[in-house]
Amino acid sequence: MSEAVEEYAKEYVREKQAVNVKNIMEDTGFTVEQALDEADLLAENSNERMTHEEVYRALKSRVTIPFTLHGIEEMLTVEYKQGTDPREIGYDALQGFPIDKICCIGYPVMHGYFEHMNATGYRRSCGFIQFVERIENYGENRELSIDVSDDNLEKGNPYFAYGYPAEIFDAPCCNLAGCRHLKWTAYTYLVDLPSRMNSNKLKFLGGYSWGYEEDENGPQRLLPLEILTENDWEKHATEKGILKISQITGGCTAKL
Repeated sequence: MSEAVEEYAKEYVREKQAVNVKNIMEDTGFTVEQALDEADLLAENSNERMTHEEVYRALKSRVTIPFTLHGIEEMLTVEYKQGTDPREIGYDALQGFPIDKICCIGYPVMHGYFEHMNATGYRRSCGFIQFVERIENYGENRELSIDVSDDNLEKGNPYFAYGYPAEIFDAPCCNLAGCRHLKWTAYTYLVDLPSRMNSNKLKFLGGYSWGYEEDENGPQRLLPLEILTENDWEKHATEKGILKISQITGGCTAKL
């Protein structure tokens, strides 16, 4: 956590204030909020102070999204942060991935999961569909795609993940692909899978957006994590033509 404060300070606040927060946390065991309050007293002027909003954005990037699945209230947990360790992220498990490159550092890492589910058995079934929007060179080109392999799309499977329940992890990086500047935005939706439990209808449960901007010098900034609505889902699903999709094909899950 102290390291994260230092990294965040390089972009958003003066380094002296970040050092104050770091040292206070290490010396006292204070939480970020407590250390921030103490460091405020040491700051020479307001320009050296890290606001509570900035601290939450940098270090408290964990949200819970409430939703209802088959009449049962549930909570999805989403953790979102800047990546600092390629091996912890798992880049070394990807064949041919250049984990030694410093350019892998500073990109977003997203993890959506359930700490607990009230539902049991088949009622836990759900999935994630993720759309990725590329805006290249400050608006010269825009492309929206479904974030799965072409092979899965050909089989009628647009799901990034699905299960009992589903869990999602993503850590994109280095996606310029020849353009000068890229705004990369993911629209991640939790959905109720088509089955006999819901008259074979794909249904929105919850969603959030996240991402980053990069140029030839590497990542420039992380986009804030924002909660999405059913209207957002319908807009993206309509654009890619998947609102009327049926059961998963080509998979090994039970056909409910």
